[in-house]
Amino acid sequence: MKINWQHVRKIFKQDGHMPEAQFLHTGFMGLLDFSASVREGITVLLGPKGSGKTTLLKLTALQLVPDDGRVTFYINGKQPWVWSRRNFEMPEIAGLLDMKKCIHFTPQIKRLNQTATVESALLKKAQFMRVSHPKKKSAELIARWGLAGYRKLPLNQLSGAVLKRYLLVYGLVAPAPVWLLDEPTDTLDPWGRHLLIQELKKRSRSKGQITVMALEKDLDLAEYGNDLILLESGACRRAGNRKILTSSVPEGTVRAWYEAMQAFSYLRKQRQS
Repeated sequence: MKINWQHVRKIFKQDGHMPEAQFLHTGFMGLLDFSASVREGITVLLGPKGSGKTTLLKLTALQLVPDDGRVTFYINGKQPWVWSRRNFEMPEIAGLLDMKKCIHFTPQIKRLNQTATVESALLKKAQFMRVSHPKKKSAELIARWGLAGYRKLPLNQLSGAVLKRYLLVYGLVAPAPVWLLDEPTDTLDPWGRHLLIQELKKRSRSKGQITVMALEKDLDLAEYGNDLILLESGACRRAGNRKILTSSVPEGTVRAWYEAMQAFSYLRKQRQS
């Protein structure tokens, strides 16, 4: 089981009069010739704001289409499935709906516009995914994640830690082989973070599951990752096993390794300017 990104490029806005070298520092770029791969287990995406982490997750979640390059999915023994501009422009994309069911994306958002209640939305998701005993499953998750007092509340009234808990629970109703999380602990309370860590530990031990997290603030959570990918200016700067990469710094932590890489990057850019 693997996901492979090959020369993926995604540009959101570009001034036609601006040279590309200058354009790369304006913040409108998503990804520039990004190549890397992830395997079973937990992979953590690291990089400063604007480095392309969220864009990469949305492309992998099939919410965005690459301008160039391709994303290839090797899921549970199925035939490789390719997501690219060329395939998107075909009249029909074979297997698109099936692939979307294999991926769940937990975004970083502040509000939902839906009027359905927490309870009804989770039940509907369980029924749609044909979960065994959907009412029992959704009720167990509501109780475990401390949402019982909010189960009758419309989704558009959720905020802060409660909204974040709901978003995480929504992805656990029918766990997908691929779970993509964008800053999963942002606004999350300590107990919710503890529950998330338990889920990550569970997935890291399970076969046939890929978890990709984008982190910028909660670098301590990255210690639960198997692999790290460091993004810089829309490209993959470093990628590899967490333990091997962090062994290059005395502290041996992801935070220390990331800070060292950022300091090195800053000095390199100073020399180039």
